[in-house]
Amino acid sequence: MENPETISQIDDFARQCIHSQNHPGDYHKFTLFKCNSCKSSSFRITIEHHTGSEEWNFRGIIWGECAGCGYLMRLFTFTGEQRQRIRDDRPECECGNRSFIAGMCERFEGEEGIPGFFDEGVIVGRCTECSRKRAFVFTD
Repeated sequence: MENPETISQIDDFARQCIHSQNHPGDYHKFTLFKCNSCKSSSFRITIEHHTGSEEWNFRGIIWGECAGCGYLMRLFTFTGEQRQRIRDDRPECECGNRSFIAGMCERFEGEEGIPGFFDEGVIVGRCTECSRKRAFVFTD
């Protein structure tokens, strides 16, 4: 189980990535990914890009291989049968490590505190070795 301070730091970073401060009335939901087998939040990420994927609007699948037990799972999917796989990225930190504590923040338009339509999101990670944070993909 990740400590609350680590989760808070990743959540804060994700909110900065999607400029949540510019949307104070919107609802921002952060989800820390957890392994379905051992509940670890540390993953080696593979980003499978599909046709139609843009830097600001990801299309494809994000896979997470648990750094604790090796269980492979889909962390995020936004694609369709009409889309084709075009490439895979395997993010690595500047320190050379491939394991990240990973999560997702989504922004929903809000009206009087009631969540509405999805507006944008980001999937982020924090290196398990040096604690550098990075955005992997943005969704719109």
